[in-house]
Amino acid sequence: MNVIIPVAGEGIRLKPHTHFLPKCLLYVAGKPILGHILEGLKNLKVSEIVIVLGAKSEPVIQFCKKYNYNFKFVLQKDRLGLGHAVFVGSRGLKGPSLVLLGDTITDTDFGYFCGKENILGVKEVDDPHRFGIVEMVNDKVINVTEKPEKPKSNLAIVGIYYFADIQKLRRAMAYVIKKGIKTRSEYQLTDGLALMIKQGEPFRVIRINNWFDCGTPDALIETNRHLLKKNQYYRHQRNTKIIPPVFIPDSAIITDSIIGPNVSIGEGVKIKNSIIRDSIINNNTIIENAVFEKSIIGQNALVRGSFKRLNVGDSSVIEFP
Repeated sequence: MNVIIPVAGEGIRLKPHTHFLPKCLLYVAGKPILGHILEGLKNLKVSEIVIVLGAKSEPVIQFCKKYNYNFKFVLQKDRLGLGHAVFVGSRGLKGPSLVLLGDTITDTDFGYFCGKENILGVKEVDDPHRFGIVEMVNDKVINVTEKPEKPKSNLAIVGIYYFADIQKLRRAMAYVIKKGIKTRSEYQLTDGLALMIKQGEPFRVIRINNWFDCGTPDALIETNRHLLKKNQYYRHQRNTKIIPPVFIPDSAIITDSIIGPNVSIGEGVKIKNSIIRDSIINNNTIIENAVFEKSIIGQNALVRGSFKRLNVGDSSVIEFP
């Protein structure tokens, strides 16, 4: 089976963290978002993983080298939508293929998304106008619509798509692109799906309970809380009280502090005389004399002082008297 993972999005809602770092490499519960996705594939027989890259491609390529998969890297030169990204990534592929969004983590067994049928991962949501929505009759998918103003269903596609034959999707997206069919000024994957359904291609759904969005700072912190429940790690630190769940790598140095609950700390972080809870601290950051919660601190940042909540980008220096 092939896997296509589009990671070309700019992550506008996650700035300043995505000014220099691709969204898929932001840390949550001890590892980058992309790391959670790739580790979820370890029990599958994957022949090739296609990573569809954007402008900040080199860090993604270097990160993928940590994993023993057969990777193919494809550049989406123009940001023309998810449908276009998958179209670009599917070039040369044949047979069954799984499409996973690079900014979404799902706690599910991808083995269920294998077989001779096309499958969409879905979840009931309270705000269906924000998502691609599946319409069903008698357990049969009859249509999909991208962010409808008047949704006919509350079943949202959660970023997992399985195609028994990826070339059928590629032909559908080729038609959508050739005809200039756009939704919200982009070539949407849902328009390709709708065309396949109209042409008689059957789809079924699998309902996903644990779906974690990583598209905004608040969503990233909420996802961090959930994933730390089953992905925590720490060792004793000098004169420091640790309140689980937390993820603290061995390379982090923490003294005279209180850490947790729900704190994820990156490699090489140094924390002194601070109280931190419900936050994400990225690699090689220094924090001294600080008290904060519900915060995201970027890589190589320096934070000193006393405050309550921060959203600090990479290589920043924040000092409070």
